[in-house]
Amino acid sequence: MRHPIRRTLVMLLLLGGSAALLLEPNESVIPDQGPTRLAESSQTPLTAMIDPTATSTQPPAKAVKRMPVARQQIAPRPLAAPIPLPPALPRRTAAVPARRAKPANTRTIRMLVTAYCPCRKCCGKFSDNITANGKSIYANHSMFVAADTRLLKFGTMLSIPGYRGGRAVPVWDRGGKIKGRRIDVFYLSHSHARKWGKRWLNVKVHN
Repeated sequence: MRHPIRRTLVMLLLLGGSAALLLEPNESVIPDQGPTRLAESSQTPLTAMIDPTATSTQPPAKAVKRMPVARQQIAPRPLAAPIPLPPALPRRTAAVPARRAKPANTRTIRMLVTAYCPCRKCCGKFSDNITANGKSIYANHSMFVAADTRLLKFGTMLSIPGYRGGRAVPVWDRGGKIKGRRIDVFYLSHSHARKWGKRWLNVKVHN
């Protein structure tokens, strides 16, 4: 008896499977929502699953245009301030000794110093207010001397103690009695010339 029962159950199962295949291809049983059309659902139609070459009647989905996303502009970073360099150290240089002024080439002569003025008593016929080398007696603030030009040429500078504060004065004149180591200092006043008198002095000659 058991074998016929098994056969009966197998037959029933086979009949149930064939009944499911006989259902309409566009219908499906959904346990929760009941029978619905596959065309109305979002699932792929059964014909497309059976025949891959079959075309779908639904219009193709429109391509979604992607709007360009504006890129955020990043502000450039400010440049860092340059690091200041330390001040340059002064170079150490060897101290240069100051140059000493070369001593003037001078010589000292012991001379008889007298004085004269532009009057006729002192100059005679040459009292024309012009010296022997053509200078006016008022040039160089009337500070000059007469000398023997064979010993001291015109333009030689002499420093005579007591005359014009010892400043150097030029040789601009000469005289008939002025010979050798004798010089005549000039004054505008005859009284100043007489007051000078005669003096033996160490005269400094600037060469």
